[in-house]
Amino acid sequence: MRPQKDYPAGKREISRVQARRELGLRYAALTDTGKREKNEDAYFAGRMDGYHLFAVADGLGGHARGEVASRMAIEILVETVGTDLAESDPAELLGHAFERINTAIYAYNIDNGLNAGTTLSAAVVDGSGRCWIGTVGDSRTYIITPTSVWHTRDQTYVQGLVESGAISPAEAMLHPQKHVLTQALGLSARVQVDLDIAELAGGVLLISSDGLHDYVPENAIREIVLEGEPVTACRRLIDAATDAASTDNITVIVARA
Repeated sequence: MRPQKDYPAGKREISRVQARRELGLRYAALTDTGKREKNEDAYFAGRMDGYHLFAVADGLGGHARGEVASRMAIEILVETVGTDLAESDPAELLGHAFERINTAIYAYNIDNGLNAGTTLSAAVVDGSGRCWIGTVGDSRTYIITPTSVWHTRDQTYVQGLVESGAISPAEAMLHPQKHVLTQALGLSARVQVDLDIAELAGGVLLISSDGLHDYVPENAIREIVLEGEPVTACRRLIDAATDAASTDNITVIVARA
């Protein structure tokens, strides 16, 4: 089955994916160029073979062709997951997709003498709300409920400092090296993919590039996504990041039952 494709069409534009309700899920996506000259984020939100696939890729700023790397990541992810999802284990399929993405971008870099790279966080969600999640870099997938906030682990230097107890999560948001990644797609022949399984179970799924969560505190993110419909939450999250002086591209996907 060919997946339905929905991609961003420009700065601060609600794409065709907005305000959809399919298989019990309402979801929306929004991207904003922010203070940058171009948008190096890419995303996908859509339905395939009885599942939903949501993903955000953030091309590395300061690296050549970050927008190419993020677009390649989304296109290969959609192609790989859409081909075999009905007959495959979602976790294994995500792992395979990430490996294909890394190999393709790495080969592109060698062929062109470049160092294009991207982060990627992607979630496959079934009809019961089970989520299979793959992450490389510091784009995040969240599961947010009225009583808890869970998110994927950032593959960053600063996250290592948090885990060692050297700094607090609040201090991490202000750390001058918060953008230093320990893993990214396309920069080496091998990459470490973090795979998680979570239950949506009446909560809200949020996937974001770091233009949001590097600037907006977790409690504010939680309040926004729990209060309104996905399309409204997306707009409010972008506004909150802008008000917090985010200088990066900002992309968000919000989905809830």
